[in-house]
Amino acid sequence: MHVVVVYGTIEGQTRKIAHRMAGTVQSAGHDVSVFDAADTADVDIAAADALIVAAPVHTGKYPAALSHWLKTNAAAINQVPSAFVSVSLAVASFFAIEHREIETLTSNFLDEVGWKPNEVHQAAGALRYLEHNFFKRLLMRHIAKREGAPVHTSKNYEFTNWDELAQFIFGFLQKTAD
Repeated sequence: MHVVVVYGTIEGQTRKIAHRMAGTVQSAGHDVSVFDAADTADVDIAAADALIVAAPVHTGKYPAALSHWLKTNAAAINQVPSAFVSVSLAVASFFAIEHREIETLTSNFLDEVGWKPNEVHQAAGALRYLEHNFFKRLLMRHIAKREGAPVHTSKNYEFTNWDELAQFIFGFLQKTAD
């Protein structure tokens, strides 16, 4: 089976997630191609036996390049078994309302772009203080404090549950192969 992974990224965590998912696909004995949504000219949806898309949520939105690609190709994408991995710090929140909000945001996004993936997974992202300018670092620290997340801005924090993500990918592959 040939699996195509397409991702959008803002700070790099979703790129890392996409490549980890590709490794999981390979470890299951399948071929995989990985594409950044900013450069999807070579993506051949018709050649894919399955498609996995990953994208982060920042300020309530998914990356524009990925949204555009999905809208433009929704008809073809909906013909292929597919999965969506939504990446957000809200997934790591202790507050149930944040989990509901990200689920709603994801559902609205999928409706907006016209894509109906077979599976959806919510993955926690990373708090990348070191990549932010002073003002964004201050804002993220304020939000992190409110959420009970780490507030020491001298390093980055990763919240992605790699085992859970791998199990999601293995499950999707198994259902797709059946």
